Amino acid sequence: MTATHPELLTEILRRGSSLDLVRPGLLSALPDNQRGASYDAMVGGYDLLVGNSLYNRLIWGVWAEEYRQFARSALSAVPDGPILDCGCGSLCFTAPIYSTTALDRLILFDRSLGMLTAGQKRLPRGQFVQGDALSMPFVDQAFAGVFAWGFLHVMGSESGLIGELKRVTRPSGSIFLSTLVRAGRRVGDYWLCLLERQNEAIPQDEDTVVSAFCTEFALEGRTRVGNMLFLSGRAKS
Repeated sequence: MTATHPELLTEILRRGSSLDLVRPGLLSALPDNQRGASYDAMVGGYDLLVGNSLYNRLIWGVWAEEYRQFARSALSAVPDGPILDCGCGSLCFTAPIYSTTALDRLILFDRSLGMLTAGQKRLPRGQFVQGDALSMPFVDQAFAGVFAWGFLHVMGSESGLIGELKRVTRPSGSIFLSTLVRAGRRVGDYWLCLLERQNEAIPQDEDTVVSAFCTEFALEGRTRVGNMLFLSGRAKS
């Protein structure tokens, strides 16, 4: 680590890990030859589609405001201590919400430099880190709160992601997660199948996801709106 790295990252960086400065406020835990990602070329289209309220309502049966409200609730539930947004994407919904907190305690983490670059434009003072969500460069129990918005269905509940989220969460720390699930909705379930064919999603039913979540976290909240499942809980000791 060098003096250019934020103080929080210096404290929570896992032994043996290093971060390279890509540009001010954006660091990478990956080697040069592994920094490209399929989502890098999709950022513009992603924002136009996923950031569209009508798309979310018609396809997934949920209003974009419900994403924002869940993120607000999550942020208010972690008044102190470091927070991780794992799979933060381009912050198309969360940038205005995150701007209300002390950004020196928030780490915005994603595999795609393209997504992080778009997020940085929305939240210029944020701390952005590129890396692998299944092997994050952070020490055990680093965060008081961990968020993962619309990300688990990309990896699948058997990928090891839930265990890695638990590893970096403090005992009794907060977890807030949203993910697409099969819900018996013709349109949403069909689109999930399309995403699966494009290797962009691993569709699962609600009970399967909740069961996997509860292996590592004590469930405190469970709400499904359309195809979107919202979960909250606490890391088990």
